Amino acid sequence: MTMTISAGDAARELMSGLAEPVVLAAMSPQLPETLVTALIREARASQRRLTLLIADLSGAWAFIDDAMSDVTAGTLRLVTVGGGIPRRLARHVDFIPNSLWDFDRLIRSGELGFDIFVERVGLTTDPGYVTHGDMIGFSDAALATRARVGFEVAHAFPYPGAGGVPLRRAAQVIAAAPLVARQPSAGPPDAVQRRIADHVAALVPDGATLQLGLGMIPNAVIHALSVKSHLGVHSGILPGELQALLATGAVTGSRKGRDRGRHVATGILGGDPRGWGADVLLRPVTETHDPQRLRELDSLWAINSAFEIDLAGQVNAEYVHGSRVANGGGQTDFMRAAHANPGGAAVLALPARSRSGVSRIVRYLPAGHTVTTSGSDVDFVVTEHGTADLRGRSADERARALIGIAHPDDRAGLRAR
Repeated sequence: MTMTISAGDAARELMSGLAEPVVLAAMSPQLPETLVTALIREARASQRRLTLLIADLSGAWAFIDDAMSDVTAGTLRLVTVGGGIPRRLARHVDFIPNSLWDFDRLIRSGELGFDIFVERVGLTTDPGYVTHGDMIGFSDAALATRARVGFEVAHAFPYPGAGGVPLRRAAQVIAAAPLVARQPSAGPPDAVQRRIADHVAALVPDGATLQLGLGMIPNAVIHALSVKSHLGVHSGILPGELQALLATGAVTGSRKGRDRGRHVATGILGGDPRGWGADVLLRPVTETHDPQRLRELDSLWAINSAFEIDLAGQVNAEYVHGSRVANGGGQTDFMRAAHANPGGAAVLALPARSRSGVSRIVRYLPAGHTVTTSGSDVDFVVTEHGTADLRGRSADERARALIGIAHPDDRAGLRAR
């Protein structure tokens, strides 16, 4: 039986004999903060350079609070593979420029090397097994490698599909306190978000299978879709706001091309664990984001948001004012799949202006701002001022359509190009 030890002892054992260890942490909310903090402290105490591969959907990076000196000294290297990035750390964080499905593939192929994998897991009724909890992500792929494994064990809700992880796979196990959620209720959508959501809902047909990104705009769309019927869900993450839509009966999954009647995702973020019902099914990224499997879904509609889009339709969902504050994650996987899906579409929804009054529709993406989603993979762009249909449009026609949904005060400047 695997014995539970202290976090410090576990970190010491996991790093034993490794000169410059590379650690991959499971995606939040299964990111094991206590164990990650212990690994950082052990690297500091033993004067070793540590590389940490992180996917923190909350963007909090709480484990870094006492380690800024390690970051600035270069002894702690941070590499993001998904999720958000605190602005105070943006210039210190490296990144892997692959979609989430491609990152999972890199793990499985052995092309991405790491020495240690750590994950927060949940207890089950079987003492020999644990559950992935709220997030599978790329954990199955990591556990299939030869990396050393550390588990941080706590109580977790037994979602279908997330269990069956052998406890013996871990070389070191520590006990953890119950997870404190960092996804507070976002509150009701404002007037701009409601107008955007209504425009998006008008596009989505009954019976569509939905992928929804994270954030205020996708959450507003969820509320607007309550008038639809026979919807299905196949997404990267199930946000807590989706529970209200499930309760209306609008989502049944009865017309899905695969996993009929099941609401499929690789993770859950928010909501009452008991409010999801028995139809939720968690699967690893290698399945949820797989291009071949996504092609088997009928009428796949991907609905995502971003920071800005240029007049060619190129989408930036990662940079703000030159600082990288997020990773593209699965947006690329789903937007491309929905664009190619018969009866489906890729929808980019965003306010016409930022909170500071800057146009989110720009002539060209600024230098240094990465293209998250190619303009060729975007079908519709929606703001509070309407919908731009980019399908089959020439470059000039695209630009005119996008200018037409910009803020009225920004349109003249966008035309002067």
